[in-house]
Amino acid sequence: MYRWLTLLLVWIALAGCSPSTNELAPELEELLALVNATRSQGYACASGYMPPVAPLTDDARLNRAAQMHAEDMDAAGQLSHETPAGAIHFAPGTTPGERMLSTGFPVKTWGENLATGTSPEEVLAVWLASTEGHCEGLMRAAFTHAGVGRSGAYWTLDMASAAER
Repeated sequence: MYRWLTLLLVWIALAGCSPSTNELAPELEELLALVNATRSQGYACASGYMPPVAPLTDDARLNRAAQMHAEDMDAAGQLSHETPAGAIHFAPGTTPGERMLSTGFPVKTWGENLATGTSPEEVLAVWLASTEGHCEGLMRAAFTHAGVGRSGAYWTLDMASAAER
């Protein structure tokens, strides 16, 4: 009950926010540009070749979800798709889809890539070398929008498509 009340309060607080892009730190802009360059060229992931797909469109709501999750992981000192204990924004156990919905993005499909690293190039290399589906998720054509976040060494890429209203 507490988790849903927290999500509702966050959603209400952010409901009036615009879905347009917001200012991103240069390293986050660079990461999204690198992701989109990879998507435009196609990539040989561990499971096989993934053909070129359309770029991800930056979305301020997804950027907020990704940034807050990066801050939560940094505060907890733990890389996790579910919000870890010790988080400062979301209730522990909150899923990526719940975080995206709470910032006002009407999620239809979603995916999330996480990494620790010091640069956009290093983080992208980790995702592309992954045998756990990170590369395939990054190359998934169904994802049309993205949000990126970083806090300390923790990086988040939230990818989603919007549900029709």
